[in-house]
Amino acid sequence: MRYLEDFHPGQVFRFTSAPMSTESIKAFALEWDPQRLHTDEDYAAGIHGGLIASGFQTMLEVFKPIMAELMVDVANIGGIGFDNLRWLRPVRPNEPLDIEMTVNSVTPSRSKSDRGVMHYSLTARNPKGEIVFSTDTPVMIQRKHNDTD
Repeated sequence: MRYLEDFHPGQVFRFTSAPMSTESIKAFALEWDPQRLHTDEDYAAGIHGGLIASGFQTMLEVFKPIMAELMVDVANIGGIGFDNLRWLRPVRPNEPLDIEMTVNSVTPSRSKSDRGVMHYSLTARNPKGEIVFSTDTPVMIQRKHNDTD
């Protein structure tokens, strides 16, 4: 298990997302974001040169390997939100994304000695190396020991 003290500013973690198929993009869109640019290939081709994934699906696909490969072994109390969330370029079918997570700060809580906040930045790049998604994310994590309780 990793605790707050196991992270430090400048630490970088790398992941790769599974590519989204045309079928999974359409299925997600039909349930969660039924705009034509995510469901109608002809319409999307006229605007974006082809079908594109919903930004919400992109965000979930970016976080999936982070959750499965890192956060599952972190004493995570819970996420706090997203800052500067951006979808910078469309994500197309069959594009795996290269994801980089950089720890920006690690701050023990002043009021609750058993926890603190790790703030990290995420960027996801398409196969051309272009950034398609970015966000800054604070998450509350347990500390290893509690000296003041």
